[in-house]
Amino acid sequence: MHRLLKTIRQSRTLAAVTLGLALASGRCLADDIQSFTEPYRTINLAAAESGIVIGLNVEEGDSVEKDQPLADLNQAVLKAGVEIARSHRDAVSGLKSAESELKLRSERLRKLQELRQNENSSEEEVNRALLEFEVAEARVLQVQEQLEIKRLEYERIRLQLALRTLTSPIDGVVTELYRDIGEFVSPADPVVLTIVQLNPLRATFSVPIADVKSLRKGQTVPVKVDGVAKPVNAQVELVSPVINAESQTVRVKVELPNPGNKIRSGAKCFFASDSVKEKLAEGLRSGARQ
Repeated sequence: MHRLLKTIRQSRTLAAVTLGLALASGRCLADDIQSFTEPYRTINLAAAESGIVIGLNVEEGDSVEKDQPLADLNQAVLKAGVEIARSHRDAVSGLKSAESELKLRSERLRKLQELRQNENSSEEEVNRALLEFEVAEARVLQVQEQLEIKRLEYERIRLQLALRTLTSPIDGVVTELYRDIGEFVSPADPVVLTIVQLNPLRATFSVPIADVKSLRKGQTVPVKVDGVAKPVNAQVELVSPVINAESQTVRVKVELPNPGNKIRSGAKCFFASDSVKEKLAEGLRSGARQ
């Protein structure tokens, strides 16, 4: 009997130690909550306009930086339009002519007003000169407005031309190309390629209601990832306010740092629920009592 009790005590102690070592080393336990890593962002990069692909600057698997040019649509017509609009924008001969006319009318009005003070000109001559001055002044404003419209037209075509080049909105990795050079991109099917952001990664866990009470946004939690020796210190991004009625779980999103993209998207990941931690503590207490 004494040997049997001793064996039971040793078994309990061994179980508690094993559970503690498993949790410390990050090995998966039966009650660990499992999920998979996924890209922090997945962007299906689409063309804003229809056209023919004339250039692809990346291949699948290439790392890209924010604002890096990735693909080009045909641009010849718009480039010509930009040059025409630029020449119209920079044409100032009409403005110079209108300003010279205004200067002439202004000088004539001034002289007639001086002569009128000495009664060497008539009121009618002064009024006519004033009217001609106002007409010349309006002409200058009209030319300035036309030049502003031409400037805006140039900007419109320039921006339209810029839309013919697809640039990366994020730092990421190209995972798929849907178009090749010479293929047409239409409004009905505008996606050219897919970019994913792998640093950081994201994981979404379905956490039992009993275990979610201790979680809050911004909290750091250890997450074990397959193929990674040590648990990753992830940050809680979201603790959903909605409970899944069927599973009685709450959706929890965490952000996992991934410098150098060492962790692959789609890898299994786990973090221990409070019930596992409680079992560990109870096992250790039982072993201590024995």
